[in-house]
Parts: sequence; C-alpha cells; structure tokens
Amino acid sequence: MAVFKINIKRLLKDKFNLFLMIILPSIAVALSTFFTLSVESSYKIGIITDKEKSKVVKLIEKELKKCFDVKTFDPTKSIVSQMIQSGIDCVVVLKNKSVDDIINEKQKNIKIYTFGKSETHIILKEYLNSVFKILAAQKRINSSKFLESSKYIFEHSPIVLNKIFQHQSNSISIAFASGFFIMSLLWLALNASNIILKDYQERVILRILCSPISKQSYILQSILTIFSITFLQLIFFVLLCSYAFRLTFGTNILIVISVLSICSFMFVAFAVMFISIVNDMRKLASLNSMVVTIMCMLGGCYWPLSIMPKFLQKIALFFPTTYAVNLTKNVLTGKSIESMMVDIGIVTAFCLFFTLAGIKQLSKNVMSKL
Repeated sequence: MAVFKINIKRLLKDKFNLFLMIILPSIAVALSTFFTLSVESSYKIGIITDKEKSKVVKLIEKELKKCFDVKTFDPTKSIVSQMIQSGIDCVVVLKNKSVDDIINEKQKNIKIYTFGKSETHIILKEYLNSVFKILAAQKRINSSKFLESSKYIFEHSPIVLNKIFQHQSNSISIAFASGFFIMSLLWLALNASNIILKDYQERVILRILCSPISKQSYILQSILTIFSITFLQLIFFVLLCSYAFRLTFGTNILIVISVLSICSFMFVAFAVMFISIVNDMRKLASLNSMVVTIMCMLGGCYWPLSIMPKFLQKIALFFPTTYAVNLTKNVLTGKSIESMMVDIGIVTAFCLFFTLAGIKQLSKNVMSKL
C-alpha cells in the first residue's frame, strides 16, 4: 500500500485545497439541509376560477384555505411561468362548469396542473375527492338544499387541523441540497484523479513500475486513494449533520454512510475512466468544468427533472448523477432502504462498468505508452 500512502499525503498536504474541496462543501450542504428539514411550512397550492365564482366554488375555496396556503392564479397568463415564479408546484382549476359537472356526476376528475406527481398533488387530490363526494352525496339526497347541508357537514365534522397538512421540508430545497452535495462529490473525484495524470506526465509511474508493483496494483491503489478523499468528505458531512445540527435523517447512520459511499465510489470510478480517455492535463482542465456542468444539469442537481422537457427527462436516465441525486435526497428525507433498492442497483451497475472500463482504458491509453 505504498502508493496509497504517498498519494494520500500528496492530496492532503495543501491545507487550503483541503478546506475548499472537503470542508467548505460539507458545511454548506449541512447548513442547507438543517434549515430545510427543521422549518415547517404549509403546502402551497394555486387555484384558477372564473371571475364570477359560483356559491359552490366559493365553498370549496373556503375549505381549501382551511388546510392549504392558497394563491389565486391569473387564467390569462402562462400557468407554468406563474408556478415557477411563485414556487407553487400544484394548481387546481375550479371553473364553475367543471365543478357543477363533477357534482352532477357528468365528469369524474378536476383538472390539476403539477410538476410531476408531487406530495402536494397527492394530498390535494385526496382532499378534493372527499369534498366532492360530500357535495355529490348531498346533491343526490336533496338537490335544492344540498349547499346548506354540505356547509353544515363541513362546519360540524371533526376539524382537520392545519398542521396535518404541513410538511417538514420543501422538496425543491431538499433536491437542491442533494444536488449540491452530488456536484461537490463529482468535482472532488475529478480533481483528485489528476494525480494519475501527473504521475504519467512526470514519469513517476515509470519509476513506480520498476519496483515490485504491478500496473493493476498501482491503478487499484490510486482508485482507493481518490475514494478515500471523497469518503472523508461524506463522513465529515454526515458527522456534522448528526452531531452539530442533531439531524437523524430518520434512519440508521450506517445506512446513510453506506448509500453515500456507493455514490462516491461511482464518481471515483467515472473520474478514473474519464482521465484515461482524455489523458492530457491541459485538455482535462478545460473539460472538467464542462463535464460537471452537463452531468449535474441533466442529472437534476440544479433543478427538479420534472420541470425539464420530456426528451431531456429520458436522456437524464442515462446519467449517473440522476440516480445519485435520488439516493441522496431519499437518505436526507429518511426514506427506507427498501424504497431505494432500484436506485442502489443502478448505481452499483454504474460502479462496475466505470471501474472495469477505467482500468482497461488506463492500461491501454496511459500505461502502454510508458
């Protein structure tokens, strides 16, 4: 393990780089996670109505305001742009005719605009279904006085407290924190992998291979070195969240470390494969930023994939950052390990592919030229 020990010393000798690459990103993500998870906020929804609302629509709107933070949308403007500007990911259309058709059982579903099937969308849909069921049932019983009887039921039924419809975190903020952490891991892995190309350009590899160390041993020890640096970052992040900010993530800390370690190793393997293809320091310096930007942009690090065009969502399925962000977000929100098994399997497959391709390409494009 001589190569491993020497490389660790080389990577950690610059204290300023250590702070920028490991400590600062971990602190930033930990702070973002802490403030996101610790602040309660009510579910926000938008509604679109006619200018002259019917009595039924007014009643439904009143019931929604009991449990949601309701914002009225302008039907003459772009709904999508209003959703993005307001930060609301779920809008329901309560037009007089549509509401009457549902109550008279001529129409089954109310129109809801949403960025994917979010948690807000599910809760809103269930709540509206219960409201419409009461209105429709009272209409069948007494069509002339169904509004009065419905009002009585809404006012005298067990009160639904507003905090039931609150959530512990904002999904967009959690996704951003996860994306930032994944971006920092990828950036760290790509920068740490430069030591292999430095050894190649400075002919250090040639001297190392003159000793009783094989090519395979050198490559594996180099991979282990880069992984150790990224592992140091994620350990610092997890410990900071657990002991400084008292975040439990709702799951075992070993599961959190294990899941993040799989993502970390995947980026290390990718970095080794990438430098073996480029194998030039000048090209690598310019390509690193571009690779990180593209992979993070299409992998959901900067914004939710649900707001991207459909064809880009399909392209995102081929990027490892997509599954790494999903895993990190699920870990931060305390999801069970069973719900993450598909993403874990895909990330593991990426790990194997990148490792085997990286070792093969490194031996072919770098080692063979010595």
